[in-house]
Amino acid sequence: MNKEKRAELLLDHYKDTFQNILNHLRMRNRLFIYILALLAVIALDMFSDATFAQWVNALIRKNLGDSAVPLDFEVIGSAVLFLLLTLIIEYYKRSITVDRQYRYLTNLENQICEAMDGDFVTREGKSYFSKTGIYEGNGADHRPGYLKTVGILYTYLVPVILTLFVLFRIVTDFPPTKVTAIFNTVIGLLIVYYNVMYVVWVRFRK
Repeated sequence: MNKEKRAELLLDHYKDTFQNILNHLRMRNRLFIYILALLAVIALDMFSDATFAQWVNALIRKNLGDSAVPLDFEVIGSAVLFLLLTLIIEYYKRSITVDRQYRYLTNLENQICEAMDGDFVTREGKSYFSKTGIYEGNGADHRPGYLKTVGILYTYLVPVILTLFVLFRIVTDFPPTKVTAIFNTVIGLLIVYYNVMYVVWVRFRK
């Protein structure tokens, strides 16, 4: 296969791969918003001293009558915490997939440049680490400081905040005597586990 044909095939595969990454990125960003929304709901329930639950049940009775069955917010809280776990798992899975796919995309760029005998396609690899977005001819990391700190925020600070939040919830319910409290403790520990595993993966990835 000549270099021209090889470059053409690689470019087509490159475009398909980049589109696949964009799909994962969009979903990851939506998942992050959903996680923040659920954290807000859980925080409201934790710090409202049952006021929020009473207000909702009062609103239900006002609209449906005194015969309306009140909502059990302990069960709802457990369901929300379980939903938070599933979103966090999916969020980290998407984040890891995006990172792996970008590494693959960078490798594709190198192969394309080799087939084209020049650094013509470097946007997601070599140029990403430049100061201006234009490849500067070396492999040093010259990204603006803001971009570097954003990476730290998402890869380290977010998992730490999630862990502290969940641990606070576990301590608040301790000792877990009800079935819902025991369930919440197990789910909370799983969330902490996945946070730790994600940070470990980020720290020791090659």
